Amino acid sequence: MNCIGSSLFGDAAPPKKRNNSFMTRITRKLRRRLIAPMFSSRKSPEFAARGVLFGIFFAFTPLVGVQIAILLGVWTLVRAFAPRFDFNLIVSIAWVWVTNVFTVPPIYFGFIVTGQMMLGRWDEPIGYAAYTSRLDASLSLHPGAEWYEAMWLKMSSLVDAFGLPLFVGWMPWAVVLSIVGYYWSLKFIVRVREARARRRTKRRTARIEKRQPKNA
Repeated sequence: MNCIGSSLFGDAAPPKKRNNSFMTRITRKLRRRLIAPMFSSRKSPEFAARGVLFGIFFAFTPLVGVQIAILLGVWTLVRAFAPRFDFNLIVSIAWVWVTNVFTVPPIYFGFIVTGQMMLGRWDEPIGYAAYTSRLDASLSLHPGAEWYEAMWLKMSSLVDAFGLPLFVGWMPWAVVLSIVGYYWSLKFIVRVREARARRRTKRRTARIEKRQPKNA
């Protein structure tokens, strides 16, 4: 009796429940979108690591909605004028999406607080609730405009709402995190490639030993 009939008549054990928890889905999505692209290229580990560097750098800039467009322009210029620093564009785009509709509010709030500290504006604190309401108001303006016009108007609204601290506070985050991301990804890619090479060598050795006749 096939598995359908068995399940109907109760002869087979019930199928195992798949772990579809929220954290499991998020982990799988992060692995597929951020980690897997780093190993999709046969080029040097530095090529993919530079992709992580550029992706994280532009992710942590207050360039609402235009990070990828600017990244494409930088990639084109690098390939044309400095090909030795070429980077994996797919990896960069994947890491740009670290900042998205869910992560932008706390990240931008960190920019503002950092900018206030850098500018010495200790007497201008901003609460998170007041910040989110002003951010929502700024990003929801001009829904009917063309995309490039809307992006410019939204950036102008952010400047009006939060001023210089936002556009100063992102710099240390972008620089430090992109450098950390470069060295982390470089070591990670090298380690994984070495592990894969060892497994291939082990399998090759096992096949060779299997073909060789055994001594009497």
